[in-house]
Amino acid sequence: MESFWLCEDCLQAVVYDDFSALSLYYSEAEVEQRIAHMRIELQALLPLSADFDPHTGAGIQAFSTHPCEVCHSPLHGARHRFTRL
Repeated sequence: MESFWLCEDCLQAVVYDDFSALSLYYSEAEVEQRIAHMRIELQALLPLSADFDPHTGAGIQAFSTHPCEVCHSPLHGARHRFTRL
């Protein structure tokens, strides 16, 4: 099975289909482009399953300097592991 590390924005998109956090970083036009890009990239990885435990921290990198493996955002921050089924 193949694992992918997702940023907080992609985590929200996969789990809740929520892209609202993008408006904090991007203009309205950029948000629409990012959503379209994220949907295409996520669709290519489906089916995905969360492979992290928020209680133990397993599968969570609290701070990563690596880009997100879905949206390729270079922003540093937390990454959560997902596995393709």
